Amino acid sequence: MITLVFNEDHTQLPAASENTIPVQLYGLPSAERADVSAIGSPALERIKRLGVEITTQSMDFLSIALAVTAADTFVRREDSEDGWTRAIRIALPLAEPDRWRNVSKRLASAFHFLSGDIWEFDFKEGGTLTPQPYRRRDRYQLIRLRGLDSVCLFSGGLDSAVGVIDLLKDGRKPLFVSHSYKGDKTKQDSVAEALDGRFARFSINAHPISANSETDISMRTRSCNFIAFAAVAAGALQEINRLERVELIVPENGFISINAPLTSRRIGSLSTRTTHPYFISSIQEIFRAVEISCEIINPYQFKTKGQMISECKDQSTLKAVVDQTVSCSHWKRSNQQCGYCVPCTIRRASLLAGNINEVNEYQYPDVTRVMTEPDKRDDLMALCIAISKRDSRNIPLWVSESGPLPADKIDEYSKVFTGGLEEVEAYFRLVGIL
Repeated sequence: MITLVFNEDHTQLPAASENTIPVQLYGLPSAERADVSAIGSPALERIKRLGVEITTQSMDFLSIALAVTAADTFVRREDSEDGWTRAIRIALPLAEPDRWRNVSKRLASAFHFLSGDIWEFDFKEGGTLTPQPYRRRDRYQLIRLRGLDSVCLFSGGLDSAVGVIDLLKDGRKPLFVSHSYKGDKTKQDSVAEALDGRFARFSINAHPISANSETDISMRTRSCNFIAFAAVAAGALQEINRLERVELIVPENGFISINAPLTSRRIGSLSTRTTHPYFISSIQEIFRAVEISCEIINPYQFKTKGQMISECKDQSTLKAVVDQTVSCSHWKRSNQQCGYCVPCTIRRASLLAGNINEVNEYQYPDVTRVMTEPDKRDDLMALCIAISKRDSRNIPLWVSESGPLPADKIDEYSKVFTGGLEEVEAYFRLVGIL
């Protein structure tokens, strides 16, 4: 088992060893400690700009999420016994450790579902306190929260664009929460500039910095940080607007959210669960237990991506921003969407279903070329296999292979899954793959 030990003060951290990774929380690596990694350095500054003191619970959950992200980044899967499953212990000081000790097993279970790893949490006294907020008299540019009524994840992707467009068209006044990674931020800014309505934006970059050059890139826990940022924002919104409860909106189409394995070999490493209903419900239960007052909602849980696009409440705005959105799982490698990964394929199928054209220059604009390249065609082949088995397989059982689903909603989950496959099939037939 690898132990990650966290502290704001690098002098309180143990030396790095084969089974110990010291991590400075909410800071940058010190020149005095070359063996210390770091995470969360921009976070406290960003939180202060909310202009209101956030709850201790949401601050502690942010610390937990950052610790999990650090472990997910700094512990390489290839070094584990089976090349995938890692055994990770988190030694983390919190402001209210007793509150979180009561749910530590639930946290371990939720993150096991999310990442496939074995987690153990050791919460200690002395954690990071909520930072004192900046005031307008301090001449800092604060985020304008007054009058806002909800929080919405805003990634720069196509689903999140539809989500924020629909919210604004409904007259809602959301606070958009984002990861502020450099490439993502550019896309987010471009989409936000085209929006019409009352909203504000809050972004944080987790900014993990490893003491070693080699890190893991699977990043199965990325949604945890996103939700933690949103919980911080929701607490601030609740405080300043005296709201009883804040909606935390996760706009994700149901096909991707369920992410049922397209083939039997995709149940493990290729089956991500970042917004799976079971993970979301697990985090919601933890929030209730620790009294974080926000309700996580995915209004598109039973919509395909094509339905999201065709039913978007402001088609002109959607058409104006579609080329600024990103769906690709590979795009950061070349700053260009590949055009053939599963997310790209679903994107292209959904735009066909929604009758929206884009002028994006994909790396492979003609996906039929990919079918001739064995090192690239795996995703397309998996989708073809799934389509071929759609009419012969037990769909409720199939969609449940990625994780437990509520029995009373299984027909709806099955319908959105088959609907997603039908959209991809229509696209494949158009381009000549089928």
